[in-house]
Formats: sequence, structure tokens, C-alpha cells
Amino acid sequence: MKRFLKDNKVVMAELVTYLVMFLIGVFAIAFPVLGFHKPVLYSAVIFLVLAFFSFGGYFYTKENKVNYELLIFSLICIVTACFMLVAEPLNVSNVLGTGFLGFTVLTVLNRIYYIYNLKRRDNELYLLRSIALILLLFIAILSIQNFYRSYSEVRSIIIGYYFLSYGAIAFVEMLLFITINPMAFKKFVYGGFLEKQKLKSIDKIDSSIDKVNKIVKNVDKKRKKLHKR
Repeated sequence: MKRFLKDNKVVMAELVTYLVMFLIGVFAIAFPVLGFHKPVLYSAVIFLVLAFFSFGGYFYTKENKVNYELLIFSLICIVTACFMLVAEPLNVSNVLGTGFLGFTVLTVLNRIYYIYNLKRRDNELYLLRSIALILLLFIAILSIQNFYRSYSEVRSIIIGYYFLSYGAIAFVEMLLFITINPMAFKKFVYGGFLEKQKLKSIDKIDSSIDKVNKIVKNVDKKRKKLHKR
């Protein structure tokens, strides 16, 4: 499994993207003054940063072009950022609320599509993904309703909490995917198109490589001991 994660850069790109989202949230809460005067422009820049990481993470890799979730997420970020940049001169509360509402709806639909695929292929991870979706919806509802009625000093803090919560939930979700059921996770990463027998073959190859590496390390240790003598 460790070799699978090391080789599959798309998975690592997802973890990095969600980690960046979490850190952006922490930064926004720690320095709320940055979003006081232009919270819409501030949010648009954040969405473009997330789009950069997720887009780059997807197109940098060549081995996994079956799971398009990261690509779609980056497109959603770009659409949201473009809307905010165009509507920036309008009412701040309405633009922020509508922008984050649109982002939430699109990401939820994206996640529902993958939950449906996981359920259809009898992948156990659909339960974990459903729980994460409920948590994300709860956070989104709390944040978005406050965008429409909050003062300027509070908006940047709400933006921070939104990204912090989303990033933390998505990052932990991916970690649980990896640890709870590695076989189901591999199937999820490859879009569910690999049969179980092929996945078992991948596991056998990984374990065989690990055994060979251990043998090589032991031989090297013995050689060093003999050399010292």
C-alpha cells in the first residue's frame, strides 16, 4: 500500500490540496484583516490557489486518468473565482453568499456522483464518504447563512472557518480511506474499473517488492558487519 501511495501521485495531490485548503483557513483566521476591505476578491484569489494545486496535481501525473474528481474540483474552483471577480462590484454579502453557495452545491453534486458510483460497485467506502458529505453540508450551511447577514469584520473569519473545516474533513476522509480498507481505496482511486483479482495481483506485487527490499537491506547490513571485522 505504501508503494501504491508513493506511485500514485494523484492521491498525494488530493492530500496536498486539502492540506493547503486547511492551512489557508488557519491563515485567514489568524490574519482576518487581509479580508476586511475586499472579501470577495480575497475569496476569489483563494479559489484560484486551490484550482492551481488541484489542476497541477491532476495534469502532472500520467498514470491515473480514470478518477476525474480532482480535475472537476479544480474546474469548480475556477468557475467560482470567475463569478466572484465578475460580480465583485455588487453587494458584498450577496456575492459572497452566492459564490460559496454555488461552490458548495457543485462540490456536493461531484461527491454525490462518486458516492453513487461507490455504492453501485459495492465499495464499502461510500458510507464514509456519505458521512463526510453530511459534515461538509453542515459546515457550509452555517457559513453561508452568515455571509448574507454578517458585518465586514466577521466575513473574513467565516471564510477562514469554511476553508479550515472543509480542508480538515476532506483530508481526514482521505486518510481514513487509506487506512480502513486499502483494497476498497485502490478500487476507488482507479475509478472502480479494476476487478478484484487485478487488485489482488497489485497487492501481491507490492508485498513481493517489499520483501525483496527487506532482503536487500539485510544483505547490506551483514556485508557491513563482515567488512568491519
